[in-house]
Amino acid sequence: MKKIFAISYYTVKENIRNKIFYVLIFFVLLIFLATLLFSVLGGEQELRLLLDFGLAAIELFALLLTIFASVTLVLEEIENKTIYLLLTRPLSRVEYLVGRYFGILFAVYLSIATMSIGHISLLLLKKWSFELSYFFVIFSLGFKVMLISGIAVFFSLFSTSAISSISFTFFFWLLGHFTEELKFLGSKLNIFWQYPAKFFFYLIPNFQYFNFRDRIQLGFPLLLKEANMNFISLAILYALVYSTVCLFLTNLFLSRKEF
Repeated sequence: MKKIFAISYYTVKENIRNKIFYVLIFFVLLIFLATLLFSVLGGEQELRLLLDFGLAAIELFALLLTIFASVTLVLEEIENKTIYLLLTRPLSRVEYLVGRYFGILFAVYLSIATMSIGHISLLLLKKWSFELSYFFVIFSLGFKVMLISGIAVFFSLFSTSAISSISFTFFFWLLGHFTEELKFLGSKLNIFWQYPAKFFFYLIPNFQYFNFRDRIQLGFPLLLKEANMNFISLAILYALVYSTVCLFLTNLFLSRKEF
């Protein structure tokens, strides 16, 4: 665990130097421009637009940071041959992989927390009535990040090109928000195409399990009632199992590479 923690800590520091700082700057500028744009509306409309826009921006920047950090981190070390120095030490490839993965998650979670604090501060200045459902939405976003990070790390080892890895990951993220539509489409196809459709339905991560941003206006009690504890528990288990499988497959590719 000490080795995994050391790799994770190094990964967090590396991401803060290279990526998080710029992401936060873009987020602040975007929120500032949105405030100026929506200020002409005033009242509840301005608050609702700022709330929805801010949450969407947090999710978008978290996604971009996760994909680029997960894909480029390992590929850069392979291309620069710095991974040779790490793996020549008493450090197994599994420890290296898990440490990198947790480091990426901690770095992204740190950026999400920072953006959320800034967003909440702006909303409170606009006389927003604080809702616990906001934290529930951010909590569910954390599991989206866990899933997409596992997928991105897998494609970074599966493919030798950063562009193709980012493209595959983004493709999975996009389809993961339309899994129910894919299932419905598969049921309408002939028997020959139903099996491939079902295969992709179970292969692609279902981000609908964690998509509560559109229902934040319900308030925390109604939101928690709609997403009952059994559903939340199964969604968390789904994220953990899917991410573990991605890391297991990534470790298989990593173990076959010669360093």
